[in-house]
Amino acid sequence: MANKKNPERVNKDIMLRVRVTAEEREKFTVMAKEKGFKSVSEYIRSLVADEKKSKRS
Repeated sequence: MANKKNPERVNKDIMLRVRVTAEEREKFTVMAKEKGFKSVSEYIRSLVADEKKSKRS
């Protein structure tokens, strides 16, 4: 379902929780910032999308 302000945006209604150490969280945060992502969630989603792309090829 699209957002009224941005019809291209898909509403996300499922949450995935993963336990990590403080050091792991910091690494995710640093990696996300270095690669230009706004959040760790956005960075992780990009990793999943990249994996899907490489399996199709």
